[in-house]
Amino acid sequence: MNVMGWLALKQAWGRTSRREQGLLLGLAGLVLVALAYTAIWQPTRQRLEVAERQHRQQAELMARIQRAEPTRDATAATRPLSVRVNEDATAAGLDIAEMEVDGDSLRLAVGGEANSLLRWLDQQEREGAVLQSLTLEAENGVLGARVVLRQ
Repeated sequence: MNVMGWLALKQAWGRTSRREQGLLLGLAGLVLVALAYTAIWQPTRQRLEVAERQHRQQAELMARIQRAEPTRDATAATRPLSVRVNEDATAAGLDIAEMEVDGDSLRLAVGGEANSLLRWLDQQEREGAVLQSLTLEAENGVLGARVVLRQ
């Protein structure tokens, strides 16, 4: 707007009554408040709601992951890995064909019914053993596994 426009606007403002000036100023204030709400407050509030929703989702995911982690059996950790593995395999009805202790690792060949063998492997992990390698072979209806476990 040029200087002439400002002068014309100033003259028009001077010709309006005090009441109209007050109403116009009030209307301008209301427009500014509405503009501030829609341009600043509302988007900020929406971003906050999105952040809160993402935080809740992350917390729920973390809780689900923690529930999915295998629980560790404290009493099993006190027994040597080879003793625990042998006792658990016998209790599960599995046959251990060979077992070799190599430092903190245990190599073994074990066979038996598939569900029993898989449950036994899961139990070993729940009791604190770390499965380093696993090879499965089915032979004559029996599942065989070559396993390397570490405590």
